[in-house]
Amino acid sequence: MTTAAMPQPAFDFPKSSISPLSPPQEEQQQQIASNDKKEKKKKIIRQAVGAVIIDTTTNKVLMLSSRKRANAFVLPRGECQIDLEETPEKATIRVLLEEAGVSVTSLTQRVGTFTEANKKGKIIAHHWMYEVHNPTLLDTWPGSDRQRVWIPLNEAITATKDRRMACLALNSCSLARRA
Repeated sequence: MTTAAMPQPAFDFPKSSISPLSPPQEEQQQQIASNDKKEKKKKIIRQAVGAVIIDTTTNKVLMLSSRKRANAFVLPRGECQIDLEETPEKATIRVLLEEAGVSVTSLTQRVGTFTEANKKGKIIAHHWMYEVHNPTLLDTWPGSDRQRVWIPLNEAITATKDRRMACLALNSCSLARRA
């Protein structure tokens, strides 16, 4: 039986230069591994979008029935698809169609970008809020199980008192600035 010659490594280090890690080096390696785990645990900051939809002839705001709270109304909102590199503007147009059956090709203006933090003060989300005037309302859409209602701005603000981002957006929209 013949033995094949083992290929020689590209770099031949002298055996004396290879030694086990000393305790401080071992601790440093463990710390690096621990930091790598922390990097993996970092959560991506959520990118949310929403819109204040205004009928400029009646000066009313479009609200949707809440999926989570009975007898409550909310602004249409959703998430950016970060993995698809979706811009907040494109995400808002998509969300309006999917959630509210509102067809628009452009947004009137950005009302604001609001930051949400957890109890420790760490930023957990950015909310991109836009304004849309006189959109086309579709008869059927993916979220058509939700009720749409047009209500006066002051009632919309009252309805969203416990929804900070929606309340901020409503108080920052052009309709609020005219009042």
